[in-house]
Amino acid sequence: MDPDAPALTRPKNPVNEADSRPADLLVESFREGKPGAFDAIVRTHQDRVYSFCVRMLSDREDALDIAQEVFLSAYRNLSGFRGEASLSTWLLRIATNRCLNRIRQRAARAAREVVQGGAEGNDDSSFQPPGREEDRPDRLVETRETGKILEAAIARLDEDSRMLVILSDVEGFSYEELAGAVGIPLGTVKSKLHRARMALRKMLAPVV
Repeated sequence: MDPDAPALTRPKNPVNEADSRPADLLVESFREGKPGAFDAIVRTHQDRVYSFCVRMLSDREDALDIAQEVFLSAYRNLSGFRGEASLSTWLLRIATNRCLNRIRQRAARAAREVVQGGAEGNDDSSFQPPGREEDRPDRLVETRETGKILEAAIARLDEDSRMLVILSDVEGFSYEELAGAVGIPLGTVKSKLHRARMALRKMLAPVV
């Protein structure tokens, strides 16, 4: 990691906080080399980025690693930030790509483990995808707490659907911002998000 880039610490309360200065002024301060400018950017946005990563990855350690990568990438590329979207949206775009890469790495690793297990003749052990114990469908019924049930249901969506639901219904992205963040046409965003919401509703129907 760049020695000048501030380290991201685990947020004690992963909710979004507002810095005392507007984001565009913080960006300009950073570009001008003013001390503490990037630290202020991190303090302003780290909770939101970390919270997003937790929802995407269902793993707090992975989320912290990815959030650190997001701010390292931002530190290195902020000079090219043109302000066409808000700084928060720009950071979440980076986070989206990093989270999807981590999910794909998990899937590839899991697939290798299945192949290796089959080669060793371990046919009596069924594969369980990576994830927290409380994310299992049978655990959903046991929790009976709406927030936990919803988070668990979102975690069961496929990666693209999960990303769209979180960005839209949790982070408040508009359809246009979604299209820009994930790089797909507006009409495709709308149809995919509709299908994702319907799938989520179907999962939640028996327990809420």
